[in-house]
Amino acid sequence: MILLFVLNAVLAAGGLFFAVLAALRPSVLVTEGAEGVGVLFYARMYAAKAVPLCVLAAVVPFLATGVVPGLCLLGAALSQALDAAIGLGRSDPRQVVGGTVAAAVHTLVAILIW
Repeated sequence: MILLFVLNAVLAAGGLFFAVLAALRPSVLVTEGAEGVGVLFYARMYAAKAVPLCVLAAVVPFLATGVVPGLCLLGAALSQALDAAIGLGRSDPRQVVGGTVAAAVHTLVAILIW
């Protein structure tokens, strides 16, 4: 089970990395129309929400069990599933696969700590 917790933390750290990257250099992740003030604004808004959620998803399984930590992980799983859906709409297989795998692992860990 500890291996699954570590995998969960690694995937959450990956989400954290991409959220920070999006906030600093959105043009690295978004190729179409990534050069506007609005793009930077929304990338930073995304990161402001994603960074704390990624940290929470990475740390919670190591510190707590029960309903509330499980719900935190399910929130992280939903966020990743929605990221995967956005990637599907953009035909970005990396975003689809990454978000789907992270959502599945977050959900599995949520069930285990519930």
